[in-house]
Amino acid sequence: MADMEAKIDLDNIAIILVRPRFPENMGSVARAMKNMGIHRLIVVDGCSPLHMNAYKLASGAEEILERAEECPTLSEAISGMECIVGTTSETGKERTPLLTPKELATKLIPISKKNFIGLVFGSEKEGLTNEELSLCHLYARIPSSESFPSLNLAQAVMVLCYELFQSSAATLRQSAKMASSGQMEKMFAHMESTLLSIGFLEEENPKRIMRTLRRLFGRSRMEERDVQILQGIWSRVDWILMKDKGRG
Repeated sequence: MADMEAKIDLDNIAIILVRPRFPENMGSVARAMKNMGIHRLIVVDGCSPLHMNAYKLASGAEEILERAEECPTLSEAISGMECIVGTTSETGKERTPLLTPKELATKLIPISKKNFIGLVFGSEKEGLTNEELSLCHLYARIPSSESFPSLNLAQAVMVLCYELFQSSAATLRQSAKMASSGQMEKMFAHMESTLLSIGFLEEENPKRIMRTLRRLFGRSRMEERDVQILQGIWSRVDWILMKDKGRG
């Protein structure tokens, strides 16, 4: 339980671009980030942030491009983060609940002081895949015209960064340290193995139910101790199964 009030900590927020295709968009993203007080940029399997055309549109935010981190996979990019937000323009049962930028900002305020947060944006053409979204704990969608819902990458980044910047003046109760993405992934892998062994998951398609479980636990904003308890449960089930197998 929180024992103090906290404002949103923009220094603990990173913008993650997955497979960006156009360096011009990356330069515009950097400028939008600097306008709104966010400085950490991570690029996953995309064009170089040091491209000349990115610099042309950065317009004073060149240092964000120069400090940008590059990772081959989204899993690697988020491994040290506790809260991952996936952005999408599409709806569907595997992308719910969809938060508006303002709703998202309200959720992030109390956890931003003690936890690293990643806002993940997909490529300009395809967006994020279902597999990539399954790595996220929260989902955000920017309301727009139904006839043309897809925003330019830099515009989408600006809208979310603006809401976070506006929320930096707000105060809510501060929450505890959350489990990191790496800890969550380790737990999910253990969970899947155990649930397969007891016949709860379909061997042919275990990911179908696992995606639902990921959403369920992702929405709960699990703390490190929560993950440790669940890991203990799976380990206990594994032990009982091994014991029964030995008797057989």
